[in-house]
Amino acid sequence: MQITAIRQVECPVCTSRTTVSIRRDDVEAISNPSVAAFGEQTKVTCSNGHIYWVQLSNGSH
Repeated sequence: MQITAIRQVECPVCTSRTTVSIRRDDVEAISNPSVAAFGEQTKVTCSNGHIYWVQLSNGSH
C-alpha cells in the first residue's frame, strides 16, 4: 500500500503557503526557486502564480 502525506510549503517569492501531496510520510519538503540537479522533486505554482520546485528529502543530506 502506498502512503500519501500532505505538506504545506512556502513560496520562496511571496511566502504564500501551498499544499502538496507526497508519496511518503518520512520526507521533508524544501522549497526552492530553481530545479535541483538531482533527487526527487515536484513543481508547484502558488496562488499568486509563482512557479517553484519542492525537493523531497529524507533529512540525511
